[in-house]
Amino acid sequence: MLRVFAAAALAAALSWSTAALAADFTLPEPPPADWLAQADLFGRVATLPAARDAEMVAWGEKHQAMLSSGYLFELSRRMLAVGQGEQALEWYAVALMRGQYDAGRCRDSSARRAISGLARQAAVVARYGHQNPHLFGQAGTRALARPDLFAHTISPDWICAQGLTGMGGQSAGTIAPNLWPEIEQAVRADFTRQFAAMTGR
Repeated sequence: MLRVFAAAALAAALSWSTAALAADFTLPEPPPADWLAQADLFGRVATLPAARDAEMVAWGEKHQAMLSSGYLFELSRRMLAVGQGEQALEWYAVALMRGQYDAGRCRDSSARRAISGLARQAAVVARYGHQNPHLFGQAGTRALARPDLFAHTISPDWICAQGLTGMGGQSAGTIAPNLWPEIEQAVRADFTRQFAAMTGR
């Protein structure tokens, strides 16, 4: 788990009981646009009890364009829990690709390492995908076809701060915006190959 997200989750676990979260915590409408505020919120969202899975799914889908990949991995995990397996795989794919795109825009290339750690929160979805590679490939292909795949608005600083240069929630910043299309194309090409191979299995 990423340092910022892990700290937020631990603080929430220490400060809030499951019962208190279920009874008192209201998912914000809309979620905060600031990446640090989202990191602070994540612990509470991730520790919501299973009884609130459907609510979290609806909230996550509604606000997906504003949220970092951590929330989308959590969305996919809860989707699988409520029986929406194919949708869970699609959102897992979106989370992976957005995460790689955001990390690729960071000045500190070590930020890329954090994506695999973050994806572990939805390990159950990854296992489901590996058990059903054809479905996973189809879901990834749908994700690649989404017009909003890279239209999310959260700053890539959420993942840039997880690089080796990130200290105390600080980010080393991003590469020049004119280089971002090249990163997007590379992510698309890589995952196109991966999902095509899965679809053929």
